[in-house]
Amino acid sequence: MKPKTTTAEDLQKYTHAELADALVFPATEPLAEYEKQEQEQFWAERRAKFENRSVQERIHTDLLQLRFRLEDYIQGDGYEESLDFGYFLNEYIRIQRKKDKMFAQDVDVKPYVLSQYLNGHRNPTDRFIIRLELHSNGLIPALLWFRLLQKEKEFEIAHDPAIRKEENQYVKNKIELVLPS
Repeated sequence: MKPKTTTAEDLQKYTHAELADALVFPATEPLAEYEKQEQEQFWAERRAKFENRSVQERIHTDLLQLRFRLEDYIQGDGYEESLDFGYFLNEYIRIQRKKDKMFAQDVDVKPYVLSQYLNGHRNPTDRFIIRLELHSNGLIPALLWFRLLQKEKEFEIAHDPAIRKEENQYVKNKIELVLPS
């Protein structure tokens, strides 16, 4: 059998890593077909396992996703007002398929206090944030919740001119800077 010639167009279909692998481990037709069948079987089994997860496994997976979203958001440079503490707390409660009142009992806060946390009318206490970590069995550490609050505070300080205007009245004897000529 005559080897197939490779055109420049064929090479553009593959990444540099795939091309390098092909040179080091050249595939033969029967092997490539076997790998394709093996891969299809792997993904079919994976889909079946995913669809047959228990409720607890689904909650665990969803909470991990929430944690990763929270980490990504905190580490990112951008700020979105809608992605505040209340948003992530609401997602945490929703994933567990609980009503706010039931969750408030789980973490021993009054339902109206939880509502204030969810709606941004009150900042959560340190104790409440630690309770969130304990409630998640450490899956979402308290430090992530604190960093989320810190990100909100940084944005508020940097972008709210009313705070500076209001606080300016309390500052006296400002340092005068003289720039060298």
